[in-house]
Amino acid sequence: MLNLKKTWIFISLCSMSLLVFCFNASSQDDREKEIFKRVKETLLYTSYAPKNLDEKYSRDVYKKYMEDLDPFKRYFLKSDIDEFGKYENKMSEMFINNDVSFFHVSVDRLYKRVNETEGYINDIFNSPLNFNEDDYMIVDEKKRDFPLNQAEAKKYWKNYIKYRVLQEIFNSNNSTDSLNNEEKPLKENTNKEKKPKTKEEIEADAIKKVKENISEYFRQIKLRKKADLFSIFINAYTEVFDVHTTYFSPKDKDNFNTAMSGKIIGIGATLQDNKGYPTIRELVIGGPAWKSKQIEAGDKIVKVQQGKKGNPVSVVGMLLDDAIRLIRGEEGTTIVLTLEKKDGSTKIVTLIREEIEIQETFVRSAVITDEKGNKYGILYLPEFYVNLENNTKGRDCSDDIKKEINELKKQNIKGLIMDVRNNGGGSLSEVIDITGLFIGRGPVVQVKDSNGKIKVLESKEKDLVWDGPLVLMTNELSASASEILAGAMQDYQRAVIVGPSQTYGKGTVQTIYPLDRFSMSDDKYGALKVTIQKFYRITGSSTQLKGVNSDIIIPDLLSYSDIFEKSQEFALPWDQINKSNFIIWQGVPKINYEYLKTKSAERLKNSSYVASIEAAGKWSKEIEQIVKIPLKYDKFMLEMEKRKEQGKKYEKETDYDAKVSIEAPTYELAKFKSDTVLKAKREDWYKGMKKDFNLRESINVLNDIIGH
Repeated sequence: MLNLKKTWIFISLCSMSLLVFCFNASSQDDREKEIFKRVKETLLYTSYAPKNLDEKYSRDVYKKYMEDLDPFKRYFLKSDIDEFGKYENKMSEMFINNDVSFFHVSVDRLYKRVNETEGYINDIFNSPLNFNEDDYMIVDEKKRDFPLNQAEAKKYWKNYIKYRVLQEIFNSNNSTDSLNNEEKPLKENTNKEKKPKTKEEIEADAIKKVKENISEYFRQIKLRKKADLFSIFINAYTEVFDVHTTYFSPKDKDNFNTAMSGKIIGIGATLQDNKGYPTIRELVIGGPAWKSKQIEAGDKIVKVQQGKKGNPVSVVGMLLDDAIRLIRGEEGTTIVLTLEKKDGSTKIVTLIREEIEIQETFVRSAVITDEKGNKYGILYLPEFYVNLENNTKGRDCSDDIKKEINELKKQNIKGLIMDVRNNGGGSLSEVIDITGLFIGRGPVVQVKDSNGKIKVLESKEKDLVWDGPLVLMTNELSASASEILAGAMQDYQRAVIVGPSQTYGKGTVQTIYPLDRFSMSDDKYGALKVTIQKFYRITGSSTQLKGVNSDIIIPDLLSYSDIFEKSQEFALPWDQINKSNFIIWQGVPKINYEYLKTKSAERLKNSSYVASIEAAGKWSKEIEQIVKIPLKYDKFMLEMEKRKEQGKKYEKETDYDAKVSIEAPTYELAKFKSDTVLKAKREDWYKGMKKDFNLRESINVLNDIIGH
C-alpha cells in the first residue's frame, strides 16, 4: 500500500493511472486503430482543455502532422501535398471513426520518396560537383515550398550535398573536426614531415565523408518501422490539444520511466551507433560489463543472446534503440554478448543484468571558496527525479538533497546556491518536499483542474534543513517543477533568483495513463501523457507563458532564441486565480531585495562579459534569420570565415575567470579513489564552474546578503 507521499506522486505529474473503457481488445492487425481509439477516449475524458473535434481542429492537426512528417521538405513533392490536401478537413472525422488510412497513405508515399531520393543522391555523387556556379542553398525551410517535381527535388539535394561538402572543406582547412568526428590512430612514423593535401585532395576527402554520412543517414531512416512513425501521426492529434500532451509508444514509455527514475536494468554501458554496429562508448564503474574485465570502450556488439540456451540474434544494422531494448531486461537474468574487439578478434561474454544508476540524473554538490575565503555550498539538480517503483533501491531527489545539504553543513558553509538551470521539471510531489526543506510547513503551489476546482498543495516538512542565505540559479530551460520551486522561493522571499528575465513558462501538470486496460505489465499499446491541471503560484499568478522573473537579471544567449513556451503554437494561455494564505519568510538575515538589485546592477553595468553576451546573443539571432547561403566556393568560404572570426571574438570576450576554488564534499572524496570515472566527471563540472559568470554573481549576492 502506498504511503501518503507516494500516493500524491501517483496522482500528480508522474502518476500512472488506469482507465477502463467499454470496448473489446482488437486483433494485432488493428493495433493502430485500437491505439487511435484509446488515445481519443483518454483525451476526451481527461484533458484539461478538451478540443471540439471540428474543422479548425482538423486543419490544425493536418498542418502539424505534415510539418512533423517531413519538417525540412526533403521528400514529398508538391503533387503529394496537393493530393493529401483532401484530408485537411477530414482529420477530425477520421479521429472519431478510428480511421488511420491517411497515416498509411502518407507514410507509404514517404517511403517511396525516400527510395527515390536515394536514387537522386547516387546520381549526384556519380557526377562531378561544380563549386563555381553562382547558386544558393535556402537554409530556412519556411521560405521554400515543396519541390514541384523530381527535377526540382534533385536540384535541392544537389545543393544540400554541395553545402555539406563546402562545410567539410572549410572545417578541414581550419583543422576542425570532420563530419565523422572519429579519432584516427597516429601513424607510427612521425619523423617524416606530413605533406600538405592539395585542394583537390581535400575536396575528394570531403565528398567521400559527406557521402558516407548521408548513406548512413538513409540507412537509419529506412530502418524506422511504421510503428515509430505512427507516434508522429498520433502526436499531431494530441499536441494540438496541448503541447505537453504526448503519446508514448511502449519503447518511449520505457525511456521516460528511465529518465524519471535515473535507473535502468542492463549491463552498465552506454552505446553509440558506429555505422550499424552498437558500439561500447563508456562503461559504468561497478556495472556488470566493467566487472567482467572483458569489455572496453570501442568494442562492437555483433550478437545478443537471451540466457545461456537462447538463440543469438544479430544486432548489426539494427536501429540502436532496438538493440538497446534487447540488451536491457529483468534484473538477475543472463545475457550473452558476441563482441568484435578493436583488434578484429571475436569474444563471447556472459553477463548478469543489474540495476544501474544513471549518475548524471542525480543531484550533486560541491564546496566553493571565493578569493576572500568565504565558503559556500552548491547543489546542482538536473531534474526532479522520483522512485517510481516505490522500492528500497529507488531514489527521491528530496531525500538526496537533504543528505547533500547535511554533508555540506559539516564543512561549515555560510550560504547555499541551488542550480536548476536546464532542469525541465519532473515530480510534483518532490518539488513540494524540496521547498519544505527551506521554508518548513506551508503552501507551495496551487493546482486547478478542468472543472475549475482549485487545491492548495502544502509542504508538511517539520524541520528546516537549511535556514541560511539561499540563491537559486535558473535559465530559460528551467521549466515546470523548477518554476514551482523558483516561484515559491520568490513569493516567500526565501531566496534570491539569479538568471535571465524569465524562465521557460510551463505552468501545466501532466499525468500518464497506460492505454492497456487490464494489465500494466502487458504494455502493448503504450501510454498517453495528458495535461490535467494548471499550476499557480501561491500569489495566484500562473507561470504559464510568463515563467518566473529573476530578481537579479543576467542576459544569456538563449534569451534571444524562440525556445520559450510562449513561442509554441498550441500552448495554453496565461491566467491567474486568487492568492493563497501564506506568511513571508521570517528567518535571519532578512533579504533586502532592493539593496541586492542595486549592488548587482552596479557590478553588471560595467561588465564587459555581460555586454559581450548581449552582443553575441543578437549576433546568434541574426545568424538564425539568414535565409540562404552561397554555394560558390569563394563566396561560401568568405561567409564562413566571417562567422568564424566573429565567433572567436565573442568566445574570447566571454571567457571568464570566476576566481573560485572548488572541492568535493568530504564523503565523495573517498569515492574518487575507486571511481576514476566519477572523479573525472566531477572535475569537468568544477572546471565549468570556474568559468561560470552567473555562479560568480550568485556568490557576490550571497556576500551582499551576509555583509562581506
